[in-house]
Amino acid sequence: MRSFTRMARRSGTPFSIFLAALAVSGCATKEARYTAGEDGYGSLVSAREYGYVRPAGEAPRGTRPGRSPQGSGADLWTRVRADMKLNLHANGRIDEKVSAFRRDPQFLAKLSERAKPYLHVVIGEIQRRGLPAELALLPHIESRYNPAATSPVAAAGMWQFMPYTGREMGLRQDAWQDERRDVMASTRAAMDYLQQLQRRLGGDWELAMAAYNCGPGRVESAQAANRARGLPTDFWSLNLPNETKNYVPQILAAARMVAEPAQNGVHLPPVPSAPQLEVVRTDRPVDLARVAAASGIGLAQLQTLNAGLKRGQTSPQGPGQLVVPAGTGTRVTAALPQSRVMAATPLAVANPRAVAQALARPSTPAPTAKSATTVYVVKGGDTLASVARARKVDLTELAEANAMQPREPLLPGQSLRIPGRDSADPGGGMTAANLVNHRVRKGDSLDGIARRYDVSVGDLMRWNPVAANDLRHGGVIRIYRHGPEFASL
Repeated sequence: MRSFTRMARRSGTPFSIFLAALAVSGCATKEARYTAGEDGYGSLVSAREYGYVRPAGEAPRGTRPGRSPQGSGADLWTRVRADMKLNLHANGRIDEKVSAFRRDPQFLAKLSERAKPYLHVVIGEIQRRGLPAELALLPHIESRYNPAATSPVAAAGMWQFMPYTGREMGLRQDAWQDERRDVMASTRAAMDYLQQLQRRLGGDWELAMAAYNCGPGRVESAQAANRARGLPTDFWSLNLPNETKNYVPQILAAARMVAEPAQNGVHLPPVPSAPQLEVVRTDRPVDLARVAAASGIGLAQLQTLNAGLKRGQTSPQGPGQLVVPAGTGTRVTAALPQSRVMAATPLAVANPRAVAQALARPSTPAPTAKSATTVYVVKGGDTLASVARARKVDLTELAEANAMQPREPLLPGQSLRIPGRDSADPGGGMTAANLVNHRVRKGDSLDGIARRYDVSVGDLMRWNPVAANDLRHGGVIRIYRHGPEFASL
């Protein structure tokens, strides 16, 4: 991700984002300006200008001071510390960022306050998948845990997804809703994306985070250049953009501050281990103002927690769902007929109407207009505009597909994703020849189906679309195979 400050300077856009902090008594939204050097961030970078993610090697699993192996207790940060897996002392660049963060005595207090409403959702999904808990600090570097954050290049939400990448990961973006700002949906998408990139890039989490920032093609090009010169290909040895060189150490330094607050002379306020949010699902469209008036929950608080609702209400075309403070769901359901309270987890969040439509479809697939993507290796003298002309694709679409600016320079050897249609496979790989129709059985879940067929939950959502954990017994889920290994399934 490029520095927000540098992006604003480059685009001429004033740099500001909104920080939303949810307190027990209510919610206050306040505007804050981040400038170079604030909070120890000499060059604040947001991975979502590029829109990719990749993983790095795990450190030897030893018990750090202050860590509980079980992650028990009333403080959610204890769970985070217990599942940290990376080497937080791997390089002097991490030490430099830690020193910068320590200059602000309130660094961890501010981080903890911003993370408080959403940390349970994030670390719950990370632990469910068995990923390094250090990833829970990535939204701090991206957006300060702000679901309403928007970058000058249109990256949005806590995880700062670009529009194209968000759609690729199954995040709904229409006139009514932008799921990039939905904490549950975007957290699921971010974890899906990280795991996809992990498979692509070989399991190195430092490289994964670097690729989240600058794109996997750029990381792979830097590795290829090092191999050609007989140099190491780990993150610390690569010639990557300066923003990326800062980005990964910032994440690891923030994680180290959380892991070792006493050693760094700062106080880390606890975050309650109990969930701070609930989801209310209704069978009818929902208006935030009416819910606020009927339930007594502050409208500003509901707007903050439901930042993805563009018009302050769910789509009038179908069922809806709201995120509310924990303990208030019953007040909302009392005011809304045919509604129910659910746990706030990425798998609980769904578009029930889309699920019902998907499961009601016949098993024979209709032609799908999904675009195939090819890869082009940049040559000397290439620009995005020249590649777009040669490949007969729209410049803006090409730039967005690679999470770049249209005028951003290219590097020889860099890989570009070329969106387009393959005439032999107009469905982008989604043809009857590689289709599996999975009939939902008792106990099935999207996550379990995705694991069985080696696809992501985001894939299932795009193909059906499906976005729920309440699959209907006997319904049919479409799965498009990636290779012959599925023949026996």
